[in-house]
Amino acid sequence: MKHRIGYACINTSIAATTNRTCKLANCTPEKLRELIHSNLSGLKQVIEWNYMHNIFLYRISSVIIPFASHPVNTVPWWEENKAQFNEIGRLIKKYHIRVSMHPGQFVNINSPNPEVVRLSINDLEWHAKFLDSLGCDSTCRLIIHVGGVYGDKASAMIRFIEAYNDIPENIRARLSLENDDKSYNVWDVLNISDQTGIPVVFDVLHHQINNTNQPADDDIRAIMEKCFATWNEKTDIPKIHYSSQKVGAKSGSHADSINMDDFIEFYFRFRDMDFDIMFETKDKERSVIEAFKRLQAESAKGFYNKLA
Repeated sequence: MKHRIGYACINTSIAATTNRTCKLANCTPEKLRELIHSNLSGLKQVIEWNYMHNIFLYRISSVIIPFASHPVNTVPWWEENKAQFNEIGRLIKKYHIRVSMHPGQFVNINSPNPEVVRLSINDLEWHAKFLDSLGCDSTCRLIIHVGGVYGDKASAMIRFIEAYNDIPENIRARLSLENDDKSYNVWDVLNISDQTGIPVVFDVLHHQINNTNQPADDDIRAIMEKCFATWNEKTDIPKIHYSSQKVGAKSGSHADSINMDDFIEFYFRFRDMDFDIMFETKDKERSVIEAFKRLQAESAKGFYNKLA
């Protein structure tokens, strides 16, 4: 089995950045154009660096287009930066890198407030347009959470399903749903998936924190099998999120780096299954590189590495 291992947004090994922004008060079309061009240039450098270091899974920052869904941003960035998008998209295809985005906490399509839902869909729309502009297919996903509970979890889940079904198809085709660490556990997310068909991204740490305290919660293989069955096996490879709890911090806080002993044990337990692994950690690509070294040292042959 092959497993791509990747990281999110920031590369700490090179000077290139994809998240330059400005204060709203200083936001002008000219400033936005400069920031967008700079961030896309940084993205190209990160994609090239990833390929050179055998990293074929990467999450693009959601601030790469500053104020993308805010009325202040009137720049048609998908048109004005078409040459940059085409070049980056060409590299992504050439290098077989799977990219994704993770819209922020303010995306709550299950809100009882119609305006919040409208703004949430607007935010999803620009994310989808960004991936479309790169020429990425629907395996390049937008990962979202269910949202708030709003005092009535069952009703909030129904609102999510109703809102999801009303989202334009071009956006809906990219969405996948993640279990969170507070409100919606993996069983809730699987329930929603059963009614919508949305693929489930299993977050390992979130499940450790937020579960039902029932015996079924301990059967991680069975849970992963259920989550992976929500993906189209002909076109998609399932994905999980993997992180380590930061010692001494509040529950759910990501550690600076992956606990490699725990990860190696996890990897060998489930390496017979097909899935990609997104590390969520403060040291970003450094944990990925360390994982490659450890896996090679253990003679693991399954991860996606052109040198293997």
